[in-house]
Amino acid sequence: VARRARVQGIVIVEAIIDRTGQVTNVRVLKPLPMGLDQAAVDAVKRWKFRPATQGGRPVNVYFILTVNFKVQ
Repeated sequence: VARRARVQGIVIVEAIIDRTGQVTNVRVLKPLPMGLDQAAVDAVKRWKFRPATQGGRPVNVYFILTVNFKVQ
């Protein structure tokens, strides 16, 4: 639906990347209409990161992620 309506732009989300590199606690900071904000949340939750470390030990970090939706 969003593609047919030619909706494009960015969704900005805040998330925690935990000690295992999993994305948790995703919160939308800048949404887009027609369900694109939920699509961005679903996509980000599937991503896997290398955990941040402090003193050589993995730690949780807050991260701001940008998901760009473009109509081809």
